[in-house]
This record gives sequence, structure tokens and C-alpha cells, in this order.
Amino acid sequence: MSLRDIAAAADVHLSLIRPYVGTREELVLAVFDCLSDQVARAVAENPLSGQGFEPDTVMGKWVRVAAALAIAGRPVGPSARLNPVQAMARTIEEGYGLDSRSARLRAAQIVAAALGWRIFEAYLIDAGGLDDFPLETLRVELARSARRLGATPWPSPPDPQPRTR
Repeated sequence: MSLRDIAAAADVHLSLIRPYVGTREELVLAVFDCLSDQVARAVAENPLSGQGFEPDTVMGKWVRVAAALAIAGRPVGPSARLNPVQAMARTIEEGYGLDSRSARLRAAQIVAAALGWRIFEAYLIDAGGLDDFPLETLRVELARSARRLGATPWPSPPDPQPRTR
């Protein structure tokens, strides 16, 4: 999408964008930062709860912009004041009493799983033959597994022993 397309969709004159926002890339990064702040606030205000799966939720928008930036090889680093991984780490520290290092690792893992599921949900359901599960059940299970992971200190407990015949 060009800057002209963005201006048209926003019903803003193209000549107003560059002086106030900058280039198309700067605009996309500014949108990503704004969405990052919104997701981080939602995590902080509603600790240990899911942040929505639908494309029109803040999380849905954040996932799409983060994925587009990552695929394009653009930096998606935490330039926002508070990003979702930091907010999740704080929630884990406060909610489960993990130390800062463990909480940061678990937060990154949880956000990675959330991103992956939201981007590849249709594929995962089809490839895993999961269409016999209600979609809401799958999403609730993802949130439950994230909470279990968030409560797990680092280093992780030993792997379970393989079953033998």
C-alpha cells in the first residue's frame, strides 16, 4: 500500500502526511508503536487474560502490522514506551512471582505463541485436523497454556520421560 493509498483511506490530503509523520515506513512504524502501546496497556489492565483474536481487535491489528514488518525485514524492535512483551513480563512477575529474567523469557515465548497462532490459525486448524474442536475452545486452550507457561520458572523443569512399550 502506497502513502497515497494510506492518505486516501484515512481521508487525509497526501501533502499533510510527510511534514507531520514522515515517510511511509515512518508512518507504519508510528502505527506499530501506537498499537504496541495499546496492547501493552490492555495486558497491564487485564493481566492473565487473552487479548482477542479477531482482526478488528487491537491485538489483531498489532499482529498484522508486526507480521508485515517482520516479513519485510523491517525492525520491529521495542521503540514504543511499553511494548507487549515488557507488559507481559511485568504481569508474569507480579502474577506468578517469577524473577525478572524468567518473566522476560516466558513473556517472549508467550507472545511468540500468540503471534504464531493468530497468523497461522486457519492453517494450524486444517493441518492439525482440529476442525472438530470449536474455535473458541482452541483459543481458550491457547490462553490456558500461556498462563501455565507464564507460571513456569526458568530454567524449565526436566523433560518428561518418553513412554516405552
